[in-house]
Amino acid sequence: MPDFHRLNRSRTVEMSKEELRQKLQEETERSQKKKRKQQTKQQQSPQKPKKPNPVTVKHQQKITEQTKKQLPPQSPVRKKREQEAKRLAEKEMREKAKRRKRGSNVVYYIMLSILAVIIFSILSVTVLFNAERIIVEGESDYTDEQIIAASGLHGDENLVRLSTAGIPERMLEKLVTLDSVSVEKVFPTTIKIKVTRSVPMVSFSYGGKNYVISHIGRVMYINYDDVDCMHVIGYKPAESVIVGSFIKAENEEQDKLVQQISAAVEKAALTDITSLDITDTLDLIMTYDGRVEIHLGSILQIDEKMRMVKELLYNGYIEDTEYVTLNVSDTSRAIQRPITTAPVITAPVAGESDDESSEDGEGSEDGENADENADTTAE
Repeated sequence: MPDFHRLNRSRTVEMSKEELRQKLQEETERSQKKKRKQQTKQQQSPQKPKKPNPVTVKHQQKITEQTKKQLPPQSPVRKKREQEAKRLAEKEMREKAKRRKRGSNVVYYIMLSILAVIIFSILSVTVLFNAERIIVEGESDYTDEQIIAASGLHGDENLVRLSTAGIPERMLEKLVTLDSVSVEKVFPTTIKIKVTRSVPMVSFSYGGKNYVISHIGRVMYINYDDVDCMHVIGYKPAESVIVGSFIKAENEEQDKLVQQISAAVEKAALTDITSLDITDTLDLIMTYDGRVEIHLGSILQIDEKMRMVKELLYNGYIEDTEYVTLNVSDTSRAIQRPITTAPVITAPVAGESDDESSEDGEGSEDGENADENADTTAE
């Protein structure tokens, strides 16, 4: 006979497990639903901060007051330090506030400055800095009207937009007796033109015409006799010469010789140089005042040779009415040989006695050198 009691008990146990699973599943679902509802409520209506309980706050205040009373009295040094620290903290806070305020104003100032620069730039090229007058400075052979006309300026240009590049070159092409021209803008309303008159340096004859050359090598005049400058003999130009053009010799060596000798003459402050013969580059001959023929030899040591010539001419070694020949080709001594009381001639004079006086440029003292110099003739 089967045990019905055991069977019933086992069935109830199995049923209870299934029920337990279902109950657990239902509980988890309920808890999940509650959580979702709470989350949705929190998202829809944020929680308000809880107000502190006035009883607890009052109790805490009592405790702090009691602890303060129980603390020992604060020392003066510590109190002073705390006050100083507080003062510094307040000062730092004020400075931070100032810096924040200043930083906010920087952008405003930058924008205002940019706007001012733009406005000033527009006004400077339209209304401001318009030329009202043109000034001409310097000596020249031209009138102010001629100089201004050659510049191409009208006197109503805007100084900011005006470019002076190329104006001096155009003026020098038209005004041939000027050595240099400069154009300056003098703000706010003036244009200044500075000119330098050409100074005759040398003259030369070629093809039946006489040409006058300035210090910068430009042809100033043609067939103009009223010019006091050194006349160069033996100079041959490389091409046709016109007024205002820059001169160039057929032999470049001649240009160098003329420039170096002219510079040496100016350096020695020699005046009244009548002529310079460069036909023979190894025997350069210069004439002073139409009566003293000076043999320079080559271009070597030209400054020293000019110094010797100046010493002999200006310090009483040669009288104002003497016609003599000087040979300074050897810088160690200068040979002076009288010619006659007539104008300078290149041929040696016959019949001169051995007693003719001769001088050494460095002041030779013995009679032997004097006899040697007297026998020497100028080439």
